[in-house]
Amino acid sequence: MEAIATPRNSSEISKEWLEVILSEYESKLRPGTMVEVTSFQINPGLSIGNLKGDYADYSDIYYYQDPRMEPPTFSARSQKFTVEVGQSVIIPCDVENPGGRNKLIIKKIPANGGSEKLLSVGSDKVTPDARMTVDGSRLTISRTLPRDAGIFICQFDLEPPLQLKHTLDIQYAPSVRALVPPEQRVAKGNTVILECKAHGNPEPVINWSRQEGPLSSGHLSQQGERLVLEAVDREMDGTYLCTAVNSIGEPASAAMSVIVEYPPEITTENAIVRTGEGDHVELVCVVHGRPPPDVVWTHNGSPLPDTIMDTQLLLPQQAAHTRTSYHAHLSQNNFAHRHTLTINPVKEDDFGTYVCIAENSLGQKTALIQMTSLPKPPQVTSSPNGGESTRYTLTWETESYYPITEFIIKYRRTHMDAWQHPRTLVNFSSMSFSPSLQQRNHNMVMADSWESVSRAVDTEGMRQGTRHALAYTLDPLEVATDYVAVIRVRNKYGWSSESDNFSFSTKKTMAVQQSSSSTRRHVNAALFIFLLLPHLFTVI
Repeated sequence: MEAIATPRNSSEISKEWLEVILSEYESKLRPGTMVEVTSFQINPGLSIGNLKGDYADYSDIYYYQDPRMEPPTFSARSQKFTVEVGQSVIIPCDVENPGGRNKLIIKKIPANGGSEKLLSVGSDKVTPDARMTVDGSRLTISRTLPRDAGIFICQFDLEPPLQLKHTLDIQYAPSVRALVPPEQRVAKGNTVILECKAHGNPEPVINWSRQEGPLSSGHLSQQGERLVLEAVDREMDGTYLCTAVNSIGEPASAAMSVIVEYPPEITTENAIVRTGEGDHVELVCVVHGRPPPDVVWTHNGSPLPDTIMDTQLLLPQQAAHTRTSYHAHLSQNNFAHRHTLTINPVKEDDFGTYVCIAENSLGQKTALIQMTSLPKPPQVTSSPNGGESTRYTLTWETESYYPITEFIIKYRRTHMDAWQHPRTLVNFSSMSFSPSLQQRNHNMVMADSWESVSRAVDTEGMRQGTRHALAYTLDPLEVATDYVAVIRVRNKYGWSSESDNFSFSTKKTMAVQQSSSSTRRHVNAALFIFLLLPHLFTVI
């Protein structure tokens, strides 16, 4: 009998396999029938033969098992192998009784799903992957990749099939990608959602952080695939990092920028600037806004010429943007968000109200700076508890570019309550059976009217500088009495505003002792009367 084999793959078909196929068909063919093998294909666990001849076309599936030999068994047990990407791994299919015509088949079911893949049959490697080698009953995979993960099946085509399964887990460093655009512009007060997706084995943990500082929650980091920023403001502006971490390799990060657009916001470094002629003064407004606002200055309601500036951030290596108006002693510059109007030297006409005005497409904001030559309201420095019975020395400080020439002090007596009950006395004339043996004397005590004292200040003995300390003794005052005082000071340009109310008192130690002694006498007298009452009733 003549047979011709035409393989459909690169593996050579052995003579023994053809004999198995033909001998199986001999029982189904009439004697003397000529059979031609037109094709032959090896599939996982199957031997498929396509034959044609006098018996007509016929296809079938064959399992071969020689009953005269002991069937093979696996000496290895099922295992799970865990390796890091790039390492090598050996899949063992160790066999007992490997003799006979049964061929060891190794195949794989991918971890991410997909069809079963044949890797080898006997000593013949079917897979074209050069990283895989077959040595007897063992499969070696070099330089493993994440796609190598899956279930590996060692199998003999017996009836039923004999199988041994191994699981291969490939661990690899995380990767991450943003699920939102890399730059998000949002109006102040709105909500922003940042989201990213990470891959890796083991499953990565995602942490959010902000390059410029803490998150809006106040924490430095937050876990989760999403970060929700509610009611955003300029403090939330910046670059946010989504970082994926597992125990393998280096962390991976994706960056997303949040740009908050908002109307101008202005603060001043000093709302009131006290100075004098010939001085060097800087008036400063700190301006924030996006889009960057334009800034102009006015003085007493009139625009200062050539004052339009922008608030573009300047890098440290860049020079500050400076413009000088036609007033030679006025100049302006801005660095980052700080806008400065410099006046040098100060002239008398320069005093007054300065306004910095910031405007962008979302709105306008103003801030006022008062430049004045008047003194600062005094601040009292003396102790509120006086050390003398009938006098008190007030001390205070003030700031003025010019010497203080005069001061005025207003003061008056005060009380703790509108109603004052100075003492409770027993009325000895009311010894009859009245509802009460005590009678209170209620007096309405009101605060006194203001008294004032003013004095000129000898400027020759005063030290130079803008800070001035003064003192004055109020005399005479009442013993153990509470007072309140306010102070104003004057320089050559005029009077300061009043100081805050300052409460003080004359010495109280002796008065308190006298009051305590008097109270004890009154209590003792009242107790004596109550003890005497029963005897009075008996006599009656």
